[in-house]
Amino acid sequence: MFRSLSPAIVAAAIIALAGCQNRPAPEADKQPRQTFVSDMQQALKLGIATADTDKQVGVVMLDVKLDQHSAPISCKASKAPMKYEKVLPADLTRSDFKALASMVEAQCWKTIYPVVPKSMRDEDGTVAIRAPLFVDLPAAAQAPDTPRRQANAQREFFWQHLFREQPVNSIGRASLYYEANAQGKVQGCLVQIYPHPNRPDDFRLDGKLQAELNSRCMALDLSSLPGFKADMHGKAEGYSELEYAPWKVGRL
Repeated sequence: MFRSLSPAIVAAAIIALAGCQNRPAPEADKQPRQTFVSDMQQALKLGIATADTDKQVGVVMLDVKLDQHSAPISCKASKAPMKYEKVLPADLTRSDFKALASMVEAQCWKTIYPVVPKSMRDEDGTVAIRAPLFVDLPAAAQAPDTPRRQANAQREFFWQHLFREQPVNSIGRASLYYEANAQGKVQGCLVQIYPHPNRPDDFRLDGKLQAELNSRCMALDLSSLPGFKADMHGKAEGYSELEYAPWKVGRL
Protein backbone atom coordinates (compact mmCIF):
# COMPACT_ATOMS: atom_id res chain seq x y z
CA MET A 1 0.00 0.00 0.00
CA PHE A 2 0.82 3.66 -0.08
CA ARG A 3 2.84 5.02 2.83
CA SER A 4 2.03 8.60 3.63
CA LEU A 5 3.82 11.11 5.73
CA SER A 6 2.30 11.62 9.16
CA PRO A 7 -0.38 14.35 8.99
CA ALA A 8 1.61 16.55 11.36
CA ILE A 9 4.69 16.58 9.10
CA VAL A 10 2.66 17.10 5.93
CA ALA A 11 0.77 19.92 7.59
CA ALA A 12 4.04 21.52 8.64
CA ALA A 13 5.40 21.32 5.09
CA ILE A 14 2.30 22.89 3.56
CA ILE A 15 1.68 25.55 6.16
CA ALA A 16 5.35 26.54 6.36
CA LEU A 17 5.39 27.14 2.60
CA ALA A 18 2.17 29.12 2.77
CA GLY A 19 3.55 31.04 5.72
CA CYS A 20 6.34 32.41 3.53
CA GLN A 21 3.69 34.04 1.36
CA ASN A 22 1.09 35.14 3.88
CA ARG A 23 0.77 36.46 7.38
CA PRO A 24 0.43 33.89 10.18
CA ALA A 25 -2.98 32.26 10.07
CA PRO A 26 -5.52 33.37 12.69
CA GLU A 27 -6.74 30.70 15.06
CA ALA A 28 -10.04 30.48 13.14
CA ASP A 29 -8.16 29.46 9.97
CA LYS A 30 -6.25 26.57 11.52
CA GLN A 31 -9.08 24.02 11.37
CA PRO A 32 -9.86 24.64 7.65
CA ARG A 33 -6.14 24.28 6.89
CA GLN A 34 -5.83 21.05 8.86
CA THR A 35 -8.91 19.66 7.12
CA PHE A 36 -7.49 20.58 3.72
CA VAL A 37 -4.14 18.95 4.51
CA SER A 38 -5.83 15.73 5.64
CA ASP A 39 -8.19 15.62 2.63
CA MET A 40 -5.42 16.39 0.15
CA GLN A 41 -3.21 13.70 1.64
CA GLN A 42 -6.05 11.19 1.34
CA ALA A 43 -6.72 12.23 -2.27
CA LEU A 44 -3.08 11.64 -3.24
CA LYS A 45 -3.02 8.32 -1.39
CA LEU A 46 -6.06 7.13 -3.32
CA GLY A 47 -4.64 8.39 -6.60
CA ILE A 48 -1.40 6.45 -6.16
CA ALA A 49 -3.11 3.32 -4.82
CA THR A 50 -5.43 3.14 -7.85
CA ALA A 51 -2.69 3.60 -10.46
CA ASP A 52 -2.52 0.85 -13.07
CA THR A 53 1.20 0.30 -12.62
CA ASP A 54 3.76 -2.40 -11.92
CA LYS A 55 5.83 -2.42 -8.72
CA GLN A 56 6.64 1.08 -7.47
CA VAL A 57 8.65 1.64 -4.30
CA GLY A 58 10.43 4.80 -3.17
CA VAL A 59 10.06 8.37 -2.03
CA VAL A 60 9.79 11.57 -4.06
CA MET A 61 9.55 15.23 -3.22
CA LEU A 62 6.30 16.38 -4.81
CA ASP A 63 5.67 20.00 -5.77
CA VAL A 64 2.05 20.74 -6.64
CA LYS A 65 0.50 24.05 -7.65
CA LEU A 66 -3.27 24.47 -7.64
CA ASP A 67 -5.11 27.30 -9.39
CA GLN A 68 -7.97 29.42 -8.06
CA HIS A 69 -10.37 26.54 -8.79
CA SER A 70 -8.19 24.04 -6.86
CA ALA A 71 -7.20 22.33 -10.12
CA PRO A 72 -3.57 21.25 -10.67
CA ILE A 73 -1.54 23.52 -12.94
CA SER A 74 1.86 22.05 -12.05
CA CYS A 75 3.02 18.65 -10.77
CA LYS A 76 6.72 17.93 -10.39
CA ALA A 77 8.37 15.00 -8.64
CA SER A 78 12.06 15.27 -7.76
CA LYS A 79 14.52 13.33 -5.63
CA ALA A 80 13.78 13.64 -1.92
CA PRO A 81 16.46 14.59 0.63
CA MET A 82 18.26 11.66 2.23
CA LYS A 83 16.45 12.16 5.55
CA TYR A 84 13.25 11.04 3.84
CA GLU A 85 14.94 8.20 1.98
CA LYS A 86 16.01 6.82 5.35
CA VAL A 87 12.37 6.61 6.50
CA LEU A 88 11.76 3.68 4.14
CA PRO A 89 13.11 0.32 5.39
CA ALA A 90 16.60 -0.36 4.04
CA ASP A 91 15.59 -3.82 2.80
CA LEU A 92 12.98 -2.40 0.41
CA THR A 93 14.28 -2.51 -3.16
CA ARG A 94 13.62 0.91 -4.70
CA SER A 95 12.08 1.26 -8.15
CA ASP A 96 13.75 3.09 -11.00
CA PHE A 97 13.38 6.73 -9.94
CA LYS A 98 12.44 8.01 -13.38
CA ALA A 99 9.57 5.53 -13.63
CA LEU A 100 8.44 6.26 -10.07
CA ALA A 101 8.50 10.04 -10.60
CA SER A 102 6.63 9.70 -13.89
CA MET A 103 3.87 7.64 -12.25
CA VAL A 104 3.54 10.06 -9.32
CA GLU A 105 3.34 13.07 -11.63
CA ALA A 106 0.73 11.37 -13.82
CA GLN A 107 -1.46 10.59 -10.82
CA CYS A 108 -0.93 14.08 -9.39
CA TRP A 109 -2.39 15.58 -12.58
CA LYS A 110 -5.41 13.27 -12.36
CA THR A 111 -6.20 13.79 -8.68
CA ILE A 112 -9.33 15.65 -7.58
CA TYR A 113 -8.23 17.91 -4.75
CA PRO A 114 -10.33 19.50 -2.02
CA VAL A 115 -11.04 23.22 -2.21
CA VAL A 116 -8.08 25.25 -0.97
CA PRO A 117 -8.97 27.51 2.02
CA LYS A 118 -8.72 31.21 1.21
CA SER A 119 -6.20 31.68 4.02
CA MET A 120 -3.71 29.43 2.19
CA ARG A 121 -3.95 31.10 -1.22
CA ASP A 122 -1.62 33.67 -2.73
CA GLU A 123 -2.92 36.95 -4.06
CA ASP A 124 -3.65 35.37 -7.46
CA GLY A 125 -5.71 32.61 -5.84
CA THR A 126 -3.13 29.86 -6.32
CA VAL A 127 -1.32 27.76 -3.74
CA ALA A 128 2.00 25.92 -3.98
CA ILE A 129 2.47 22.76 -1.95
CA ARG A 130 5.70 20.82 -1.37
CA ALA A 131 5.86 17.58 0.56
CA PRO A 132 7.62 14.20 0.47
CA LEU A 133 5.53 11.32 -0.84
CA PHE A 134 6.22 7.70 0.12
CA VAL A 135 5.15 4.90 -2.20
CA ASP A 136 5.19 1.18 -1.44
CA LEU A 137 3.36 -0.77 -4.13
CA PRO A 138 5.13 -4.17 -4.03
CA ALA A 139 5.29 -6.59 -6.94
CA ALA A 140 2.94 -9.07 -5.26
CA ALA A 141 0.19 -6.47 -4.94
CA GLN A 142 0.70 -5.12 -8.46
CA ALA A 143 0.80 -8.46 -10.31
CA PRO A 144 -1.54 -8.40 -13.35
CA ASP A 145 -3.62 -11.34 -12.10
CA THR A 146 -4.46 -9.90 -8.66
CA PRO A 147 -8.03 -8.60 -8.12
CA ARG A 148 -6.71 -5.20 -7.07
CA ARG A 149 -4.58 -4.72 -10.19
CA GLN A 150 -7.38 -5.96 -12.44
CA ALA A 151 -9.82 -3.49 -10.85
CA ASN A 152 -7.34 -0.66 -11.48
CA ALA A 153 -6.75 -1.83 -15.05
CA GLN A 154 -10.49 -2.06 -15.70
CA ARG A 155 -10.96 1.46 -14.34
CA GLU A 156 -8.29 2.67 -16.73
CA PHE A 157 -9.94 0.80 -19.63
CA PHE A 158 -13.31 2.48 -19.01
CA TRP A 159 -11.65 5.87 -18.56
CA GLN A 160 -9.90 5.61 -21.93
CA HIS A 161 -13.07 4.51 -23.73
CA LEU A 162 -15.70 6.64 -21.99
CA PHE A 163 -14.14 9.77 -20.52
CA ARG A 164 -10.74 10.50 -22.00
CA GLU A 165 -12.06 12.53 -24.96
CA GLN A 166 -15.41 13.45 -23.37
CA PRO A 167 -15.55 17.16 -22.41
CA VAL A 168 -16.95 17.78 -18.94
CA ASN A 169 -17.66 21.04 -17.13
CA SER A 170 -18.19 19.69 -13.64
CA ILE A 171 -16.55 17.39 -11.10
CA GLY A 172 -17.98 14.08 -10.01
CA ARG A 173 -17.88 10.32 -9.86
CA ALA A 174 -19.39 7.74 -12.17
CA SER A 175 -20.47 4.19 -11.41
CA LEU A 176 -20.73 1.70 -14.25
CA TYR A 177 -22.57 -1.63 -14.33
CA TYR A 178 -22.36 -3.82 -17.43
CA GLU A 179 -23.54 -7.13 -18.85
CA ALA A 180 -21.92 -8.73 -21.89
CA ASN A 181 -21.91 -11.99 -23.78
CA ALA A 182 -18.94 -14.35 -24.02
CA GLN A 183 -17.60 -12.46 -27.05
CA GLY A 184 -17.52 -9.17 -25.13
CA LYS A 185 -20.52 -7.55 -26.81
CA VAL A 186 -22.28 -5.32 -24.29
CA GLN A 187 -25.90 -6.31 -23.77
CA GLY A 188 -26.70 -3.94 -20.95
CA CYS A 189 -25.01 -0.95 -19.35
CA LEU A 190 -25.90 1.61 -16.71
CA VAL A 191 -23.69 4.62 -16.03
CA GLN A 192 -24.70 6.94 -13.20
CA ILE A 193 -22.99 10.15 -12.10
CA TYR A 194 -22.98 11.61 -8.62
CA PRO A 195 -21.06 14.17 -6.50
CA HIS A 196 -17.42 13.69 -5.57
CA PRO A 197 -16.88 13.83 -1.77
CA ASN A 198 -13.99 16.30 -2.14
CA ARG A 199 -15.96 18.66 -4.38
CA PRO A 200 -19.72 18.21 -3.85
CA ASP A 201 -20.49 21.83 -4.76
CA ASP A 202 -18.83 21.43 -8.17
CA PHE A 203 -21.10 18.60 -9.31
CA ARG A 204 -23.76 19.12 -11.96
CA LEU A 205 -26.43 16.54 -12.73
CA ASP A 206 -25.87 16.50 -16.48
CA GLY A 207 -28.43 14.39 -18.30
CA LYS A 208 -26.70 14.86 -21.65
CA LEU A 209 -23.37 13.64 -20.25
CA GLN A 210 -24.98 10.64 -18.61
CA ALA A 211 -26.80 9.72 -21.84
CA GLU A 212 -23.56 10.03 -23.85
CA LEU A 213 -21.68 7.81 -21.39
CA ASN A 214 -24.39 5.16 -21.50
CA SER A 215 -24.38 5.26 -25.31
CA ARG A 216 -20.59 4.85 -25.44
CA CYS A 217 -20.74 2.01 -22.93
CA MET A 218 -23.30 0.10 -25.01
CA ALA A 219 -20.99 0.35 -28.04
CA LEU A 220 -17.94 -1.09 -26.23
CA ASP A 221 -16.15 -4.29 -27.13
CA LEU A 222 -15.20 -5.76 -23.76
CA SER A 223 -13.23 -8.70 -25.12
CA SER A 224 -10.03 -6.74 -24.38
CA LEU A 225 -11.16 -5.62 -20.90
CA PRO A 226 -8.50 -6.78 -18.37
CA GLY A 227 -9.81 -9.79 -16.46
CA PHE A 228 -12.82 -10.21 -18.75
CA LYS A 229 -14.35 -13.66 -18.35
CA ALA A 230 -17.80 -15.08 -19.03
CA ASP A 231 -19.47 -17.52 -16.64
CA MET A 232 -20.69 -21.01 -17.50
CA HIS A 233 -23.81 -19.51 -19.02
CA GLY A 234 -21.81 -17.33 -21.40
CA LYS A 235 -22.56 -14.12 -19.52
CA ALA A 236 -20.17 -11.58 -18.01
CA GLU A 237 -21.11 -8.94 -15.47
CA GLY A 238 -19.06 -6.25 -13.82
CA TYR A 239 -18.83 -2.93 -12.04
CA SER A 240 -16.36 -0.07 -11.98
CA GLU A 241 -16.09 3.42 -10.49
CA LEU A 242 -14.39 6.44 -12.04
CA GLU A 243 -13.75 10.08 -11.18
CA TYR A 244 -13.97 12.95 -13.63
CA ALA A 245 -13.01 16.62 -13.75
CA PRO A 246 -12.26 19.09 -16.57
CA TRP A 247 -8.48 18.85 -16.07
CA LYS A 248 -8.50 15.04 -16.27
CA VAL A 249 -9.99 14.93 -19.77
CA GLY A 250 -7.44 14.19 -22.47
CA ARG A 251 -4.87 12.71 -20.10
CA LEU A 252 -3.53 9.19 -20.59
